[in-house]
Amino acid sequence: MGYIQSSGPVLDFETLNVALERSKIFLLIFDERGEILKVSDNVPVYLKNLTNIFRIFPDFSNVIKRVNENGSSQDIITLHKPKAEKIKFLTFKAEEYYWTLGEVITEQLLVDEVITQKLETLTMYLEFAPVFFVVLNEKGEIAYVNNWTLEKTGYSLVEVLGKNWFDIFIPEDIKSIVKQVFDDIMNGRVELRKTFENDILAKDGKTITVLWENKLLTRNGKPFGTISVGVDVTEQKIRNFEEDILLSVLSAASETNYHDAISKLAKILEEKCNIRKIIGRVQTHEETKSLELLNKIETYETDTHKVIYYERRLDEKILSIEMFYQTLPKYATARCLENIATVILNFIDRVYYVQKLEEASFKDPLTKLFNRRYFVMMLQAEIRRIKRYGGDSCVVMIDLDGLKQINDTYGHDKGDLAITTLAQVMIENTRNTDVCARFGGDEFAILLPNTPPEFANLIIQRIIDKLDTLDIKEFRISISAGITKIQPSDDAEGISVLKRADELLYKAKRSGKHTICIDATEE
Repeated sequence: MGYIQSSGPVLDFETLNVALERSKIFLLIFDERGEILKVSDNVPVYLKNLTNIFRIFPDFSNVIKRVNENGSSQDIITLHKPKAEKIKFLTFKAEEYYWTLGEVITEQLLVDEVITQKLETLTMYLEFAPVFFVVLNEKGEIAYVNNWTLEKTGYSLVEVLGKNWFDIFIPEDIKSIVKQVFDDIMNGRVELRKTFENDILAKDGKTITVLWENKLLTRNGKPFGTISVGVDVTEQKIRNFEEDILLSVLSAASETNYHDAISKLAKILEEKCNIRKIIGRVQTHEETKSLELLNKIETYETDTHKVIYYERRLDEKILSIEMFYQTLPKYATARCLENIATVILNFIDRVYYVQKLEEASFKDPLTKLFNRRYFVMMLQAEIRRIKRYGGDSCVVMIDLDGLKQINDTYGHDKGDLAITTLAQVMIENTRNTDVCARFGGDEFAILLPNTPPEFANLIIQRIIDKLDTLDIKEFRISISAGITKIQPSDDAEGISVLKRADELLYKAKRSGKHTICIDATEE
């Protein structure tokens, strides 16, 4: 029994025992009843005193059956006592005995299993984790891209694998620069930034802002590609933009002085949202009031701008705004603009009520024109603007000719009719931006911003012509007017410009009334 003899060479037990001494493979020899006859010296401790193989491996009878049928059998059998082990057996029969070569593979199997599990987990993570995972070769071609990246950008693997990353995903305006930087990195001229942020293009043309972590791949000290893991920060960027703009707009709109609030709102919306013009309106049953918050559009540019319209209907009025723009910031979403519009609509509503209160204190009760106090306030503001920016603006002083005679001859009710008729004609023949005022009695004034004297003269002549066409039986309504241009040298209180206009008015009256007198330098 000391040797194996088949059709090949003779190999005895002792020779095998010596050969296996430093090997992990051990040898067992047993008969058909499972009685163990010999074991090699390197057999595991828990098998050294084993007398019958069936006692520790009950399923070994199936192994013997397969050996009898096929000549040999390879099996992995789990040993549960004295401890759990997995043993790999190669069993064959020589003469009347069974020989089995065994190897304990528990540790290796565990290691392989752990590695397999980790690889499977890693693969699953890379495929379905909510991160961009991209591997590029030294040419910038896509060697690997995970499923998340494909889903977020709308591409299929076939469309991008092996293609140049920069040609597909990098926006046109920065593509050449980014490609050059990558080439410099691959050639060792520039170090790879481990963390950076940039936009990538989805298949539908939308941009996604990604924060990347990068690793340079090297072989023999030379770069041969990059591994990049990125997080989509687009929504965070949108939230940050919206929070910043809304806080700024709310802060500006809460200013006590609504004129200051309008200036701040205009600056914020122009600089942060690229808005070029904003017009607000309040419509009631009696009137429609407009409020211009911002206007940086020339008349000839209007057709080149897009318009966003927002409206809110209340019980007694309709609030609306129009915002004109060419290109909005990339993080300005529809939700953000709606929130901005809500703040502005609330602001316009507040301004409307404030202006109604101001009108009560700044309006002449008979004509509903502005009074002297309001006119002087607007004049002082216009003088400040002229001193800072320059421009052509005019002041017109007007006198209703023969008012005393009308009062004395026909009564004060006819005098009031003459006054209100003149006021209505003044309003009908001037712009919303002009300020028409009654100083008292028969004295009126008009502030004409952004109007050179020659155009101011046309406006007043139009008023005179309109009055001449009126069919009033008892009397004729006519005016005399003095026109002067606001000068940067005029005092901030408006005294000098009003004095000039007043002097020109009296010059017109002395010349026979029903006429206009302009500064000699402006004629």
